[in-house]
Amino acid sequence: MKTSVFLMFLSVFIGANILFAPFLGLSAQSQNDPFFNEQWYLDKISVPIAWQETIGSTDVIVAILDAGFDLDHEDLVNQYWKNKNEIPNNKKDDDGNGYEDDAVGWDFVDSDPDPSPVINAQFNDTIVSHGTAIAGIIGASTNNGIGISGINQKISIMPLRILNEKGVGSSLDVREAIEYAVKNGAQIINLSFTTDLPDAKLGEKIAWAVDQGVVIVAAVGNEDRDINSKPSFPACYDSFLGREVVIGVSASDKNDLKANFSNYGETCTDLSAPGTNIFSSVYHDPSNLLTSTAYGSPWEGTSIAAPIVSAAAALLKSAFPSLTPEQIRLSFKLSVDPVKETALEARKRLGAGRLNVARAVEYAKVFAKGQGTQVTNKNTNHSRSLVIAEGPGSEPSVSRVNAHDEEFVSFLAYNENFRGGISLAMADVTGDGKEEIITGARKGGGPQVRIFDLNGNLLSQFFAYDPSDRGGIFVSSGDVNSDGIAEIFVLSESGGIGDVRMFNHYGQLKGLIRPFGLVDNPIRLTIANMDEDAENELIFLLMDDDGSMIRIVDGDGRYVRQFSLSKNTKWQSLSSADTDGDGENEIVISASSKQIPIVETYSAEGDRETFFVSYDPRFNGGVNVCAGDIDQNGRAEIYTVPFSNGGPHVRIFEKNGVAIGGFFAFEKEHRLGAICAIW
Repeated sequence: MKTSVFLMFLSVFIGANILFAPFLGLSAQSQNDPFFNEQWYLDKISVPIAWQETIGSTDVIVAILDAGFDLDHEDLVNQYWKNKNEIPNNKKDDDGNGYEDDAVGWDFVDSDPDPSPVINAQFNDTIVSHGTAIAGIIGASTNNGIGISGINQKISIMPLRILNEKGVGSSLDVREAIEYAVKNGAQIINLSFTTDLPDAKLGEKIAWAVDQGVVIVAAVGNEDRDINSKPSFPACYDSFLGREVVIGVSASDKNDLKANFSNYGETCTDLSAPGTNIFSSVYHDPSNLLTSTAYGSPWEGTSIAAPIVSAAAALLKSAFPSLTPEQIRLSFKLSVDPVKETALEARKRLGAGRLNVARAVEYAKVFAKGQGTQVTNKNTNHSRSLVIAEGPGSEPSVSRVNAHDEEFVSFLAYNENFRGGISLAMADVTGDGKEEIITGARKGGGPQVRIFDLNGNLLSQFFAYDPSDRGGIFVSSGDVNSDGIAEIFVLSESGGIGDVRMFNHYGQLKGLIRPFGLVDNPIRLTIANMDEDAENELIFLLMDDDGSMIRIVDGDGRYVRQFSLSKNTKWQSLSSADTDGDGENEIVISASSKQIPIVETYSAEGDRETFFVSYDPRFNGGVNVCAGDIDQNGRAEIYTVPFSNGGPHVRIFEKNGVAIGGFFAFEKEHRLGAICAIW
């Protein structure tokens, strides 16, 4: 299939509508480029702060697939990649890569070694300058006293022409250019063009490139449309292929709002970046009026936002060469600044948020140090504890540990032959000022609730449902009537009829709530104060394949508020605590099995505040989550454990997704998942 691809620029740019700026000569300040102050986006995305960590590296090669490049541009001539194994203009393929004289890239449109744009009588100055503008954003020479500042002060830009003088090309040329880029050492590939027609072979080629360790960044398009409904390629190849391969970029403005032209849609959009009123380099030919200056603005479009992200990827790669494409994607998504769209749905459609390069460098540093495996907690003063148990298939053993995996006690909650798994909760259910450990038998066991003291001594037990019921139960606990004694809440593991039963620690039934009416969907519960009064609320998660929901009710079961969760992810576990020390509790939720291991936090009003991936994105066993301030520093930490098919790896995060600790609670080789609870 040969699909046309179109250059990404706004229709107002057709013709000579870019206002070009004359070259001003040497800057009065020798350390500054004269047009630096025109580049508002550099401060917006914290590039100068990132430069304190890295200014780039000539070892990092960024391939730009576009409409042609000014190879002699004063601010770029020293920034282009050089094929050291090729002797230029000798009519030979010296390096044997199949391309004769490709000393500085290749033109896949005209099949020659000169990727400069075609200049004819009716040329379009925007198309002619498009590749040069992208190259300038990524890596114009910095602090050289002329022109602009590239995001990478040191870089190797590989220019590959795949679009003709009309901004049109073929997917065949794109495929060949991607293969050329990968085989000649590119680590990042920028794709600032779109088509509405997917090419399966191009998707496969992009996936192949990512498998070779190459980061692919693409613009999402400029039609102001929802690409969840009408996809734009190559940004939407993730959905086409069923895996994440492309970092899709939307455009934001100076106010961190969606640029009015930008496409949107969380399915294909990973994050946004500035894409309005961008000042950059342009094709320069002093003999032609339309190209007589070397710099110009206002460049606008997602095709301009994408290279800002590509440039950021190059900075991360220069600082931490071992980063994988997925680690770079996650570094971006976990480190973003929020966009300023007022509606939650509008914010989500711009991806995780707006690029923050300096913070992305910090997140990348965590990945580069290997904190995705076993890490030690940076906090040392721990006076509280969490309880943890392995998933179904293990003996029903409960361990109470601190955040260093120092075990206080381990005990069997049920008969050692029971292998159905257990659910856990912690709270002061006796009113003695100390928390107790509450357990519930999961599938295959009777609906037996047991209460233990912190040393594992059995205090009491009862059946929450008919003893013959073997569907399994989940337990939760909290004080909902402000009497200083927590109640015990019991829910059917697989849903039942939507009953949530409330007991005291003697097993006396104190109430029954049906927060969603008669439903057979599974329900989960956490308890916390979500408003300004002194009483706790019950926070329910309705697990629905068509879209999960959070509903908050008071202790008497009266409705307070509700909000829907993303339909793109299935959710299974929740907790609540003050994760940022502002005196207000947040809701923490985690993804179910067959999903990316996502954790999100929400305000009491239902605004998503943070998002992060708790394990390797390829892990799809689901995540259980619990939150609490074990180190008593005024901010609750978020603890995650695999739900199933994973080792018992406890990871500890701050609200923003920074991993601050972790350990294996049981033998690493065990793959049964786990569950945790904190009071």
